[in-house]
Amino acid sequence: MCDRSSEACQRWGMMRRVATTCRKCGLPPADGAGYEMTRAAGFVGFPTARKRNINGKITAVASITKLGKGKQPARAIDFVDPTDNRKRKRIRLGIVQHRDAVEAKHRIEKLLTARVLNQSIDSETAMWLSGVSCEIHERIARVGLCEPREPEATSPQLAEWITRYLEQRAPEIAAGSLQRIRQTGNRLEEHFGCVRPIDSISAADAKAWRADMLIEGLAEATARLHCRNAKSIFNEAVEQELIEKSPMAKLKSGSVAANRDRFVTAEETQKLLEAAPTLEWRILIGLARLAGLRIPSESHILTWDKVDWEKRRLTVFAPKTGQTRVVPIVPELFELLSEAWDRAPDGATEILTMSRNNLHRNFSAIIERAGLTVWPDMWQTLRRSAETMFAMQYPQHVVSGWIGHSVAVSLKHYVQTPDSVFESAAGLPVLRAADSAAVTRRIDGNRSQLAETEERWKSSPAQKKSQQPFGVTGFSEVGGGGFEPPTPGFSILCSTN
Repeated sequence: MCDRSSEACQRWGMMRRVATTCRKCGLPPADGAGYEMTRAAGFVGFPTARKRNINGKITAVASITKLGKGKQPARAIDFVDPTDNRKRKRIRLGIVQHRDAVEAKHRIEKLLTARVLNQSIDSETAMWLSGVSCEIHERIARVGLCEPREPEATSPQLAEWITRYLEQRAPEIAAGSLQRIRQTGNRLEEHFGCVRPIDSISAADAKAWRADMLIEGLAEATARLHCRNAKSIFNEAVEQELIEKSPMAKLKSGSVAANRDRFVTAEETQKLLEAAPTLEWRILIGLARLAGLRIPSESHILTWDKVDWEKRRLTVFAPKTGQTRVVPIVPELFELLSEAWDRAPDGATEILTMSRNNLHRNFSAIIERAGLTVWPDMWQTLRRSAETMFAMQYPQHVVSGWIGHSVAVSLKHYVQTPDSVFESAAGLPVLRAADSAAVTRRIDGNRSQLAETEERWKSSPAQKKSQQPFGVTGFSEVGGGGFEPPTPGFSILCSTN
């Protein structure tokens, strides 16, 4: 009888429980020898749901079942679950090597034992379980041997995320900025597709998108604007941990310095005012060239109560920045506003009642009527020329405050150097001192009109209006150098000499 006293029998392992002889020595088992199947013995079939080891401890067991014939059939792990009314359950492994099936069987036995005894699984089994495929893990979880994996967070589709982003930003930014971001979103959806997951867009895809915009004919400044908006959209996705990094991070998106070659001189401004068909158009041109307002976002929301007639200051609200600034009213603009106030009906609140539509087209016609060539960025060029004239006489931080942006933006995008400055520096005679100054010819040539205007204000026609008292104290005469202060160090006390 084999009682496993020999070292060879103990080292080899154990036989099947139903066997009559020991596979190693060929002797029948002795009573109570407790021959069991182990992994070391190499036996894979086992009909029972548990086994008894040498010390008599009961442990859960499983068996490998071939699902078909051939050299490499699919395999499954069968076991009986003692915690579920001893139901027989199966975990399909698919086509795997025999050694892999044995390893899986061993790990499933560990999982089953831990469940039966309400114990934690060992580290090796936990590592094996975390490394199996999602399909096998789902099958193991389905029979109750482990908890299901948490579903992986899927990134939203491009159109879905852009819509969500716009809804989040709508209360924070101006309507115009929101519209530009929406236009960028439309370009992204057109290029990548609405249903594409945002985590599938790579940096190479982003570069191709930018290149396509330039091939399409967009200006570099416009392409950079769309790139800045795209960075904002994807940076927010990174903040919300929807993607690990933004594919737009390396795109060139810095603002491009404006083309500042065009400077509107005083003589050209006078021609524009003469060619303007109505008083409102003259005021609009004056607000852009003489006060540096943004057209039409700032000009068309001006009201009469924002005009300080006594101190000659104009309070301007900028929808672009959400801030308010105070701009000086130069004499020429003061005359235009005074004339408009005289003509305004009682109870009028808005300075300009003209439509915002077709301003560029109509202004192009005025420029041509004035005998000038239409320039790009028509209204922006007037605003830029206004800041240049202010900057030639006043400290830049003061001028930037009047115009409504930082000194850095002024120096990069606005301030220009008129030709008359070069001529003065070179010692050349400046024949037209007022060419690069503010418009003064009509004021200088018509002093009598100023006197009449002052008398008109002294007679208080504005008292008919109900908006505010004015307290006008009189007009100061403007010399031949123009109405802007003189530039120190120049031979003629004019802002451009």
